[in-house]
Amino acid sequence: MSVAIPNFFQNPTKASLNYFVLMLLRKDPKHGYMLMQDIERHTGGHWKPSHSAIYKLLNGLETDGYISSWEEKDGERARRVYKISETGVKLLEESEHDFESFINAFISSLLEAERVNPDHLTVLLTKKGKAMMNGLDPDQRLKAYQKLKVFLDAEIARVNGELAALLKAADSAPATPAPK
Repeated sequence: MSVAIPNFFQNPTKASLNYFVLMLLRKDPKHGYMLMQDIERHTGGHWKPSHSAIYKLLNGLETDGYISSWEEKDGERARRVYKISETGVKLLEESEHDFESFINAFISSLLEAERVNPDHLTVLLTKKGKAMMNGLDPDQRLKAYQKLKVFLDAEIARVNGELAALLKAADSAPATPAPK
């Protein structure tokens, strides 16, 4: 049975949070505050989703059947604990291609940001980019960095080719007479 992948990667912030939460829940059941702490820890403090964002996301994921929850008593305090469902695991597996597309789109947006405002690229790379990469499990991080390296190597080769062609054209161009 195939899982219909929702517009999981349409909104990058929500997509990365969806994916991140499901990846964290794949390892162990957690309550919302634990998820917030894990996200902050995995991103080196660069990304701390709000309580409302986490709980709204968890409610939506549960409504869609990607996670389940139950209440656990911790002394007098009750906490809702969330666990990824089989459907959620299938979503993660089947959305891997979409996630790769999301990473590619993210890289493209970095290049566009550099064209529009070069300083903005630095901000994206150092904060959101690192936060996103740190949030991936090691296998996914390896794949993302491999894709990034292939992309950057291709861009370097393209730029080197353009530079060589421009230099060759400049060397072979007839000298322009000096104005009189």
